[in-house]
Amino acid sequence: MVIREYWMELFMLVNNVMKRKGTADAGTKKRGNFLHQSLFMPKGLPDGAELAYFVKGQKFIQKLIEGYKQGSGIVCGCCERELSPSQFEAHAGMADRRQPYRHVRTSNGLTLHDIALSLSNGQRITTDIGGDMCSICGDSGDLLFCHECCQAFHPACLNLGHLPEGDWHCANCADENGLGRKAVLGKSSRIARPIVIRLTRVVKAPEFEIGGCAICREYDFSSTTFDDRTIIFCDQCEKEFHVGCLRDSGQCDLKEVPKDKWFCCDDCKRIYGALQSSVSNGVQIIPTSFSNVIRRRHLEKGLFIDEATDCVQWCILSGKSHYPEDLPLLSSAAAIFQECFDPIVAKSGCDLIPAMVYGRSISGQEFGGMYCVVLIVRSVVVSAGLLRIFGREIAELPMVATTREHQGKGYFQALFACIERFLSSLNVESLMLPAAEEALSIWTEKFGFTKMKEQQLMNYQKQLQVTVFKGTSVLVKKVQQIPNNSVNLPDNFPSE
Repeated sequence: MVIREYWMELFMLVNNVMKRKGTADAGTKKRGNFLHQSLFMPKGLPDGAELAYFVKGQKFIQKLIEGYKQGSGIVCGCCERELSPSQFEAHAGMADRRQPYRHVRTSNGLTLHDIALSLSNGQRITTDIGGDMCSICGDSGDLLFCHECCQAFHPACLNLGHLPEGDWHCANCADENGLGRKAVLGKSSRIARPIVIRLTRVVKAPEFEIGGCAICREYDFSSTTFDDRTIIFCDQCEKEFHVGCLRDSGQCDLKEVPKDKWFCCDDCKRIYGALQSSVSNGVQIIPTSFSNVIRRRHLEKGLFIDEATDCVQWCILSGKSHYPEDLPLLSSAAAIFQECFDPIVAKSGCDLIPAMVYGRSISGQEFGGMYCVVLIVRSVVVSAGLLRIFGREIAELPMVATTREHQGKGYFQALFACIERFLSSLNVESLMLPAAEEALSIWTEKFGFTKMKEQQLMNYQKQLQVTVFKGTSVLVKKVQQIPNNSVNLPDNFPSE
């Protein structure tokens, strides 16, 4: 009898322990699920973050498959399908492991589980947006990096007499975190260093070889001697030409590489001259018809109207000009693009946005012909666009953005009207741009753009370094021939 009671008590004790263990396991699983869900929530892992599934062997770690984070899943690099982390693990042939968050790693070696834990402890994720260019002047050199946002600056551009010691924060991050002047000057802070994540390249590479002589379409060239196969580039449209093909076609007979700018035709020379003249002219008051659109938008929204709406300015900027008064405007434009767009990051880990704004070459991408067009209210840049003109036939507008606080007030309409009027004055025939799915109706219904045919896009990509982003459609429209500096503006354009 005593033995029976003993076994009954032991059974009940074991049963209770197992119940408590089951409850604890369920709670742990629930907490783990919630923890990992933070990776796919706002302020979690950014879209484009490079990921790979790894297995650990006896002597090395092997990478099985690669991909990148997109939305609530992972896009596989081999089949371009969007998979859940568990499906990504199964796709790697490791379904039995059932631990995707501990085996999927980012480019810096952290597992998804590591990052989720860091996020739960208050750390934030950054995408190394500073790159190797100063956020103020756009030049490289000895740079100072913000401990919080990782943007880069020349100490001289910040008027710093010496390099700060310890953790340094830029003025924006210091203001946001209430760190005060000490942190800006370099005193140590308690804020955890952000997790730096490298994104996949979102500039869509053509599926065929680009470039080659615009006349014979051949890709060979001479690199050591000046002869018929020497390649020369037009300084405006950026097309390539063999010296021999230029002579045989009757365009020009070059005896040596030109020491100054060279243009393939009179149109390119004229367009280049007009662009340089516009850059040197600086800011201009926009036409009255454009400012009226801004006034009307303010009235529709019940916003206060003062003399500022009647003296809105615009200008064309070039990072190559190095005019001191233009540098703050270029810096403001870059900040607007980085506010409104996810980082456009090359494989090197450098953000392409500053390179595009300042017209620089970076990571195999050539943006030397890119100009920045801005709209200015009370000395503040409120809207910006990037413009590149490939000769008389076509121009591109790869990025446009308006600061969030100024959206829906007609500023972008005015900026676009200035751009179109400028293109019309140069007799440029068409304008193309990459548009995200959610913006297609705005561009097509309000501005008269249509989807560019695949063959037409392919022809442009073979000759020109047009900018196309993944997940976008390329649109095109004929540039309005604008008489008397007027332009037809859409009356019911929604918020920018």
